[in-house]
Amino acid sequence: MSFLGSITQRGLNALSSLRMLYSVPQQTTPLSTLTSPVVQQEEVPSKAESCSLKQSSSVRIPGALKKEILIRDVIDSDLLERLASIFKDCPQVDTLTPLVVMYHTEYNMSVWSYDSHLEREKIVSNFIQMSLKVIESLESSGFWCDFIDPTSGMPYHGSYSNETFTECDEDFHRLDDCLSLEDIGCCRALMHCDWGFNIFAGLLLTDAPKDVLMQAYNSANFSS
Repeated sequence: MSFLGSITQRGLNALSSLRMLYSVPQQTTPLSTLTSPVVQQEEVPSKAESCSLKQSSSVRIPGALKKEILIRDVIDSDLLERLASIFKDCPQVDTLTPLVVMYHTEYNMSVWSYDSHLEREKIVSNFIQMSLKVIESLESSGFWCDFIDPTSGMPYHGSYSNETFTECDEDFHRLDDCLSLEDIGCCRALMHCDWGFNIFAGLLLTDAPKDVLMQAYNSANFSS
């Protein structure tokens, strides 16, 4: 090998050594990351969620009021008789169908505040106007219908009664398994299984079949 070739070879060897000395090792991906598939666990609804899904249908009203409705096909005879004693103008008792309208409120309704007061007034107005439209639709088809006035606890159109039926009545929560009546010290408050005390609930009663009632309800909410 010539003198020049020897120098060139030595230079190449030195350059190779420097590359090995200062090279940054490449990070390798663990084998487990490559071989383990990503599994998305299916969300299992809680007992409270199952209650809500099974016994009611959710309806979003244009304008931001969130509601959940429940139409009961059958209620126990004691509760039915109690309702009949309040709605004195109702027809045959065994034909009655209750419609419970539950509003998911922004504020806790078990504690008084200016904001919760304003929200309740807005919801009460919405409930009354909606109920009047339902009554008008059902009566035009020959059915009877009335509702509990939230401001008095008595039937809105019916004959006067000494008995009232408010949200805090001991029988109101029996209309839906998702409702309960809780003692909060100074008084009792209605509680929803998903929403807690952020709830307002109203009640309509009619002798119309379930499908006719549902049609009247949808018409009252979505008609312009």
